[in-house]
Amino acid sequence: MLYSFVVPIYNDGYLAEDFCVEYQKVFQEYTKLGDISNEVELIFVNDGSKNNALEELQTVSQKFNFVKVIDLSRNFGQHIALSCGYYHARGSYVGMLNVDMQDPPNQIPLLLEEMKEKDYDMVFGLREKRFSSWGDKISSYAFNILLNKLTGGNSPVNVSTLRVMNRRFIDAYNSLQEKSRYLPGLESWLGFKQGYVPTKHQARQKGKSSYNFKKRMLMALDAIVSFSDIPLKIISLVGIGIALIGFILALIIVVTKLFFVDYQHGFVSMISAIIFVGGIQIIVIGLAGIYIGRVLKEVQNRPLYIIREKINFK
Repeated sequence: MLYSFVVPIYNDGYLAEDFCVEYQKVFQEYTKLGDISNEVELIFVNDGSKNNALEELQTVSQKFNFVKVIDLSRNFGQHIALSCGYYHARGSYVGMLNVDMQDPPNQIPLLLEEMKEKDYDMVFGLREKRFSSWGDKISSYAFNILLNKLTGGNSPVNVSTLRVMNRRFIDAYNSLQEKSRYLPGLESWLGFKQGYVPTKHQARQKGKSSYNFKKRMLMALDAIVSFSDIPLKIISLVGIGIALIGFILALIIVVTKLFFVDYQHGFVSMISAIIFVGGIQIIVIGLAGIYIGRVLKEVQNRPLYIIREKINFK
């Protein structure tokens, strides 16, 4: 088995058949083989879809002999689903992309050739032009910039979901034990020799993406907590700053009372100060709670995912 690709599915199984047709066409041309099942596998990971996605994937697996399906017991999240697929992939080259084909499968050979030619361990696609709404573009751009700043990463802001890795990289990734997974952060942490290739991007033909602004923000928070203690440092600096301001104000009050005029401070200003400081304290406690919750998850050491069923696996 040479090539394995992992595709997470959440409520969009209706796109799988069109995807398989295009995927088969690309690899038939790339491998010069009519039957690609001995050289290529396509692993769909059903991440707790709430519709009939599993039935649609079962139908696809009967039509295409290179298709395999993993059905998870519930929704564990896209990056956990991908981790599951990586663990079960048998190829010398392993890749990922989304079923919506906004990053078209016909761009896969570009990444494979770049990897083989320059001996990269991992190759990303870089979108030359993004066909998405302005809201998606802006939130995605801000998301990547924020993550790079807070986690110390240097990923290009136009990196695509399409990527290819060799077996050495996948084995290293599969050796990781942590329960909280943010793939781009882990890919950067693992290191190895990484490259980028300009790729085409196209508009989504059917349906609507389940990734909205709320999910992006939650993923950003999860990624930041997983890979950086900068928020804790910022809160510490804010606390020091507030303490200094309080000390200076207290000093001014004492000096004013002793040498200038004796006056009673207003009730409103006092309450405002209390509310402000109380708000900062709540933020600090909440942030510390997030980190403690992350530690609890690691200590509990539950399985990363639970598989309900596997289809077409020997």
